[in-house]
Amino acid sequence: MKKGYILVRISIHNPELFKEYPPLSGPTMEKFGGKYLIRGGKFEIAEGNWPADRTTIVEFESFEKAKECYESIEYRKAKDIRQKSTISDLILIEGY
Repeated sequence: MKKGYILVRISIHNPELFKEYPPLSGPTMEKFGGKYLIRGGKFEIAEGNWPADRTTIVEFESFEKAKECYESIEYRKAKDIRQKSTISDLILIEGY
């Protein structure tokens, strides 16, 4: 079975509100079996543009599990805070 991933690029415009996001999102990702592969951190643009301050990648056992986490009641409050405090792009993607 192929794994599933949540990939999100974030540019923070309300840092105070965004501080509430990681303590809510982290436990939710873990509850659904998510494993953080990348969560922020130093980066360098080697080619093209990367219109984000932070990048996060969370790995799940399957695409369906990643989708279940994203659509869960548990993630709803965290998602609301992320959407209000950032400009972000989020995809669910299947991989290895």
